[in-house]
Amino acid sequence: MDLGSFVAELKASTDTFGPLVRRQAAEIPDRVALAFESESITYGAYNDEVNRVAAALRRAGVAKGTPVAILCLNSPLFLATLGAVAKLGAIGALINTHVRGAGLTSVLRASGATVGVCDADALAGLATVHGTHPVHFLAEADAAPLPPDVRPLRDGPAHVDEPDVPAVRGGDVFLYIYTSGTTGYPKPAIIRHLRFMMAGLGLAPLLGVEAGETIYAPLPLYHGESLFVGFAPAFRVGGTFASRRRFAAHAFLDDVRRHQAVAFVYVGELCRYLCMQPPSPGDRDHRLRVAAGAGLRPDIWTAFQERFGIARIIEMYGATEGNVALHNADGRVGSVGKPHPLLEDNVRLARFDLARGALVRGPDGRCVPCAGGEPGELLGRVGGHGQTVDYDGYTDRQATEEKLVRDAFAPGDAWFRTGDLLRRDAEGYYYFVDRIGDTFRWKGENVATQEVADVLNAAPDVGETSVYGVVVPGADGRAGMAAVVLRDGAGFDAAAFYAHVERHLPAYARPAFVRLVARMDVTGTLKHRKVTLAAEGYDATRVADPLFVRDDAARTYVPLTAARLDEIAAGRRRL
Repeated sequence: MDLGSFVAELKASTDTFGPLVRRQAAEIPDRVALAFESESITYGAYNDEVNRVAAALRRAGVAKGTPVAILCLNSPLFLATLGAVAKLGAIGALINTHVRGAGLTSVLRASGATVGVCDADALAGLATVHGTHPVHFLAEADAAPLPPDVRPLRDGPAHVDEPDVPAVRGGDVFLYIYTSGTTGYPKPAIIRHLRFMMAGLGLAPLLGVEAGETIYAPLPLYHGESLFVGFAPAFRVGGTFASRRRFAAHAFLDDVRRHQAVAFVYVGELCRYLCMQPPSPGDRDHRLRVAAGAGLRPDIWTAFQERFGIARIIEMYGATEGNVALHNADGRVGSVGKPHPLLEDNVRLARFDLARGALVRGPDGRCVPCAGGEPGELLGRVGGHGQTVDYDGYTDRQATEEKLVRDAFAPGDAWFRTGDLLRRDAEGYYYFVDRIGDTFRWKGENVATQEVADVLNAAPDVGETSVYGVVVPGADGRAGMAAVVLRDGAGFDAAAFYAHVERHLPAYARPAFVRLVARMDVTGTLKHRKVTLAAEGYDATRVADPLFVRDDAARTYVPLTAARLDEIAAGRRRL
């Protein structure tokens, strides 16, 4: 069977998550399905909990196609609600637990839900937005009294029968997963059962995980990484999915040892935080043999792998709302991999003009394919032959259309715009360069913030950096600035930092300013929030952190005093 026929079969299949929950409970009722910190739940007990939540949702009016907001930390409750939604044929809107205030109101409204499930952690945030959204929550909480429009989840019988599962097919909508929201409010992307099914079927053999083995994923379940790379394959093969309510670097090794995990799911910054932990003789005292995820940068890849003794690293690339999937199962350091061999024609790099902020069109009006090694925007063909994931985009049709480029390489074609710059080597491996919104121009050159950060992260006593562009009076473009987190107990050696920058970066890419921060502001999935950093810039009236400016004459970074700031404003200090 070719790939296109296989995908078509999955779209029509009723072997979705709801029936799988019931089947696993019947076949392996006593095997552990979920492990959260000190708590474990068998497949049989999980199915019972799924049925209980499904009964509560049904009493609240939930039916096939009904959106249900899920606002929970990583927990059995989160996954039981996911299973209940699957059995009812409803749609789970996975709400970011870090969002508060007007942002929470926005994402709840965007979900289209009038019913939701939450835990005790969510109650305080919900109380502050009472009356601003239409969702009535069922809470797994002992707190009394509950906020307005919130009532107990456990208000029905302790035991309930299996619900009547409607005909749910792979092509039906299963989830709304929100974009990370590093700028603006998150938007819900449409995820069909097919995608969840393929994750379970395809990733388990890729990871080499078998029945009875454990995958550990400490990232938030409202994000696709833990859900698709961790939970879906573990559940499909009859293994154990282990997690914790919130990621904690200091607890990582204790967790993987306690759960006897053989695989874990990462994002790159998670691995960086693990490397920043004090070395221990127990760093290799575990059963982990594979790590899979996205964003592991080349500056720590080898050090991380060698320190913790991880035999295989499988780096991946994908967009929640998109149709592009790459993976690197070959261990090529720094690469996000390749597309499936049958889907190579559905992925393309197009030349991008950073100065204009637009794709380049040639004399014929078409986009210009990139040459080998040339960075360009990664595009995914919509409706391509054998495409494994349709482009559904967002629930907002206008936002969906804005992510497309039409008539790109041929009349009438359409391609999904990832918004990411990548390059491709002669062997067909892709490498992440930067987010288009992060890259800036300085002295007539393009500066890729992620590539600069990779260099700075290797500077003496530096633990983590975030790089962004800031406006300088009288200068074109934006000058580079770096927020720097030092390693525990370290001081800022400005001369050594300058020497490292001078040795490894061209003049135009060397940060003009440095801001020392105690910790990095990140999203729930550990992505750096740069908007506030860039807005505050090097304005000492808004920034209490130590600020430095590059001094090329002294070959060091010096404190940014009021006098030096005046020199910059007057154009007397060259950057």
